Amino acid sequence: MRISPSHRKRLVALLVLGSVVLAMATSACGSSTSSPVSSPASGSDAPVHARAVPSFYHPPQPLPEAPAGTLIRSQRISGVPGVPAGAIVWRILFHSTTIYGADLAESGYVVAPGGSPPATGFPVIAWAHGTTGFAAPCAPSLFTSSGGGTGPYLIPGLDRYLRAGFVVAAADYQGQGVADGVHPYLLGASEGRAVLDATRAARQLTGVRTANTVIIYGHSQGGHAALFAGEMASAYAPDLHVVGVVAAAPATGLSTLISVIGNPTGRRFLSFSIPAAYSWTQTYNDLPSTDVFTPAGARFANAEVTRGCLDAFVGAIVSHHVTPGGTFTSSAETNPAVIAHAQANDPGSARTPVPMLVLQGTADGTVPPPLTDVFVTAKACPIGDSVDYLHVKGATHATVVFVSVPAILKWMEGRLAGGRALSTCGQPGDASTLTH
Repeated sequence: MRISPSHRKRLVALLVLGSVVLAMATSACGSSTSSPVSSPASGSDAPVHARAVPSFYHPPQPLPEAPAGTLIRSQRISGVPGVPAGAIVWRILFHSTTIYGADLAESGYVVAPGGSPPATGFPVIAWAHGTTGFAAPCAPSLFTSSGGGTGPYLIPGLDRYLRAGFVVAAADYQGQGVADGVHPYLLGASEGRAVLDATRAARQLTGVRTANTVIIYGHSQGGHAALFAGEMASAYAPDLHVVGVVAAAPATGLSTLISVIGNPTGRRFLSFSIPAAYSWTQTYNDLPSTDVFTPAGARFANAEVTRGCLDAFVGAIVSHHVTPGGTFTSSAETNPAVIAHAQANDPGSARTPVPMLVLQGTADGTVPPPLTDVFVTAKACPIGDSVDYLHVKGATHATVVFVSVPAILKWMEGRLAGGRALSTCGQPGDASTLTH
């Protein structure tokens, strides 16, 4: 279902007023623990993609063919800050597929509780992370500060989920960890496959017994990934028994935001729009760079998108005095090919067959409530999705995933118990409010 003209007009008006800032590559998006710090790329003149990641991330060459989700190798990791004592951590390398169906290796990590699993195995949270960057060394499974926080970018509230008896399986996404081209940023089919395949691979680890019962959960860019994984799970990964999808402050409405990509309003989300446009032109066979970028914009994107992780790229925009008009062609906003690809990466175009919990902080300046409101009311609910939509009063983009842990955990446990999920679709305001 398309967004109605009235909703689109309202969102564009909000953009013009400066209240909508979908800058997925801000410090809030990849929050792990607290305030932003420099990424590993900062202070180096070498492009981040040119510097080596550990040998674990180098897949066999040639890569032996295997079904998507097949575990290639694993590595036990100890001493990761933020992981509770007694928990077990692995890095994983696994098979996945590109959007064109080609086999490739991707990476991620798994965290399991200590102790004995239930008879049926631990249920799995398929965790989808927010923006960290667009190159191999920006992978969360490296357990560095590339996520914009003071330590490794782990699922917020990890200790609570482990105590509740969940295993966490986390994908890095294509192009992160394993240096296989540019990370397809905010490209839903790629993200969704990574999330599902990491979960399949986690179930093959020795030393932990998991159930095939899965709840998909993501934040920010990861919310976008989680929504796509939920839509595609039954067809792409029918071996997984997905019982619910949680999306916190998800990236939605990309086709609406395309309408301001090249005008002055677009300055406020250049750190989202440039990497997304660059990675799409590098990934899609039918979207040349000239459809999107000016010559100067293409040079900047080629030089800087994969040069550093999150904060390094944001710094490059400032130091190079990058502007929307100098970056994007005047026709990008109306180019049918650009619009078609943006619409293809809008979540909510296909029905999700399992219940969804969508959370949105009322004080979020990165993905503000009106954007998520429109996703729920004009996209998800009208196509028959079951959505429990919560406005988290006073929560920001960074804090919503921390203050909502009790509500998220309660909702997840309800799905495991087989209880009927609440849907706020059709209710006044189409959202309930969680006060913290």
